[in-house]
Amino acid sequence: MKLNLTTISAMQIYQLMRYGSMILIGIVMAKSTLGLEAIGMYEQFLFLAGSVSFFWVNGLIRGLLPLYANEEQQRIGFFNAFLLLSSLAVLAAFVVFLGVTAWFDDMVSRESSSQLWMLSLYLFFSCPAGLTEYYLLVQKRGKAIVAFSILSYLLLMLFVLLPIFLNLGLTGCIYGLVLWAFIRYLALWLVVLRQLPFRYSSEYQKEHIRVSYPLIFSALVSGSAQYVDGFIIRSRYDEQMFAVFRYGARELPLVSLLANAFSNAVLPVFANGGGVETGLEQIRKVSSRMANYLFPLSALLLICTHWLFPVVFNASFAESATVFNVYLLLIVSRLLFPQTILIGLKKTGFILVVSVFELVLNVLLSLILVRYWGVDGVAWATVIAYLSEKLMLSYLVYSNLNISLSKYQNISSHLIYSLLLLLLFYLVEVVIY
Repeated sequence: MKLNLTTISAMQIYQLMRYGSMILIGIVMAKSTLGLEAIGMYEQFLFLAGSVSFFWVNGLIRGLLPLYANEEQQRIGFFNAFLLLSSLAVLAAFVVFLGVTAWFDDMVSRESSSQLWMLSLYLFFSCPAGLTEYYLLVQKRGKAIVAFSILSYLLLMLFVLLPIFLNLGLTGCIYGLVLWAFIRYLALWLVVLRQLPFRYSSEYQKEHIRVSYPLIFSALVSGSAQYVDGFIIRSRYDEQMFAVFRYGARELPLVSLLANAFSNAVLPVFANGGGVETGLEQIRKVSSRMANYLFPLSALLLICTHWLFPVVFNASFAESATVFNVYLLLIVSRLLFPQTILIGLKKTGFILVVSVFELVLNVLLSLILVRYWGVDGVAWATVIAYLSEKLMLSYLVYSNLNISLSKYQNISSHLIYSLLLLLLFYLVEVVIY
């Protein structure tokens, strides 16, 4: 790959740092003396925090990016976005105390008061803190994004892993996680908020919510599938199998991270008049380039997964390998970008409708396939549902905007790559293992 540090590549590096730090933390925890049960409880902490916040954080930030072209409007918009995110973070923390943790009786019964407070503080600090990278994005400060990401996620690994070596156990790891979120929150004030006018704008709030609410509900409906999967697994298995599923249900980090970062980074292109053709060309060019190295990398990883998981983690996670291989097939849908066009052109209502279909399909398939294939069946349900969603969005882009799939995707190469990867999966999972 030829590294050209644009805002797009900077956001991709940010996502790689974010996910890479999580993977390294998982590896160290698996090699440590924490034990599978403690690791499962740490995963449950992150899982619960994400389940009450992922949809509105994702929707509001994505709805923010294509709104305004000039700098003054962006500055006012980001301050008002901070107010909105902070208010919802308080609400999310309150929801936790109203009994969301009833799903996790082990979390409530052990050190419940401390963990509930830590979970609430983590939500309050972490939800608005994500604005920092996106403010640097609209300011086109690629180097600052990379520098901030490296520093931020090195601190995450330090604060979460150091308590393990100091024999502070799971509680120390969670305290370190909350401390990291607090430092990111302080950075938001130092890097972003001191540069913004403290001016509330009801007009901005209305416009932001108008554009974002379909994305929020879409993220809730579509993105909640992974949390529904987690609840299904947790209701049928203990925390040890929950940890096995969570370690496998990660897909290839490069695919989701680079695809999502690119999708978000290209959204401001559509904010300018006449930017549609430029945006379409950029999607086609970058998606083709990503496919050329991400599909072969997925194939290589698919071959090695059953050997790698017991070595990288430990023998207890050997069952995670097949789940991970199924999730590798998500690359087929991840590198299709009809949703980027719809968001960029503020046609977000279509995304919500299709997301409802995707969630219903995912849940139904998960409930059916888990009976026959266990945790692997839940993974297959996700792959099928995600691909169905992207195909429906592609049809809506064509039928409503008269933009054919060939204008923003290299169809022939994508199809060939997909079929070859599926064939390889069959050889690895059915013939060899």
